[in-house]
Amino acid sequence: MKSNITQADLPLKGVPAIAVFSFFAFAYFLSYAFRSVNAVIAPELIADLKITNAQLGLLSAAYFVGFSTMQIPLGLAMDKFGTRRTESILLLVALIGSVVFAYADSLWGITLGRFLIGVGVSACLMAAFTAYRRWFAIEQQGQLASGMLVFGTIGALITTIPVQLALPFMGWRGVFWIMAILVAIGFIGIRFGLPKFDDHPRKNNKSVDEVVAFGIKDIIGHPFFLRMLPLGIINHGGFLALQTLWIGPWMTQVLGFSSTVNAEILFIFNAALLIGYAFNAWFMPRANSKGFKTLNYVKWMLALGLFAQFFAITSHATYSWVLWIIFAISATGHILGQSTVITVFPSRNAGIASTSYNLLIFVGAFVFQWGIGWGIDFSMSMGVEKIDAFKQVFFIFFTLQVCSYLWFLFYPKPLKHHLAGA
Repeated sequence: MKSNITQADLPLKGVPAIAVFSFFAFAYFLSYAFRSVNAVIAPELIADLKITNAQLGLLSAAYFVGFSTMQIPLGLAMDKFGTRRTESILLLVALIGSVVFAYADSLWGITLGRFLIGVGVSACLMAAFTAYRRWFAIEQQGQLASGMLVFGTIGALITTIPVQLALPFMGWRGVFWIMAILVAIGFIGIRFGLPKFDDHPRKNNKSVDEVVAFGIKDIIGHPFFLRMLPLGIINHGGFLALQTLWIGPWMTQVLGFSSTVNAEILFIFNAALLIGYAFNAWFMPRANSKGFKTLNYVKWMLALGLFAQFFAITSHATYSWVLWIIFAISATGHILGQSTVITVFPSRNAGIASTSYNLLIFVGAFVFQWGIGWGIDFSMSMGVEKIDAFKQVFFIFFTLQVCSYLWFLFYPKPLKHHLAGA
């Protein structure tokens, strides 16, 4: 399975291009599956380990802690060692984390396992994007990014009905043993299927440290980055917290659905995301060519999501689950907002700009994934009924999103030349 790709083959086309994309896509598929699986196995975890909602949130959020911790070191490692070596070594960490999670019999044991998994899959998207910039034609970048998101969403779909059907036969531990095997396959593909010539990318005249220091200083004070920052932390990060955990408990504990129906709804939820990503990939290039700005699309999609959430939270009807599907569709605007951040910086800072914003997103995911569980337990300790506790905490989260949205709308806009491609 040794790769024979050389620099003379760039930009990649045909079978080599398909092979490289497939290896990266499979790794990102696994990353998203790990991210989402706790939403389905949550009832089994609570029952087997006797944990609270806050502990479940902290356990699940450990993935985001590990993932976030690696974002800046990841950029440095890829610059020094290349994408093949960096991602393959990290996948070994994910493999260890999967085994720890499957074997541990305590809260702290599985929390450690989930943290290691987060560390191990932290390169699955950023390594792909970095490699695509180096190895593929520039006009293919949008298509490749959309393809990665589709495969990631398929990973989320696999952790819904298929995992729910498998639980009675193998339990949640068996699910993680299977995932450990898949990670091993992903490691083989990345390690032996990607080009070796990129193991030590050519450095520019400045040292890596100087480039990163300059980049971070330039990024943090940029008006457009500041404008998008709350959306990244609250709206995008918070969405990940709901998608990967709290939508499941809402369906079972607020709307009263069974675990089987919950898995079916989560399947529809993630299928809606997949369709939304595919639609964006088709629609946005055509809309941009006619002068329609990406940020206007983001603005209207976020507004749709806020309306859907408000009525989903305040409604008492069981069919309100449909509103969460609308919310999922609207959330496909988040990734477009993230993509505009990179376009306002010079190419020398594009990588650090991407990982910096990505870091903020996953910090938000951790804060809300743990914070929602803590808030629910706190409300219940004050005598609030479980359903009302869920609704109160979700409404607080909704209010924070509204504040973030208003900041996005009315924060002083950067000069036009900063918004190329936005």
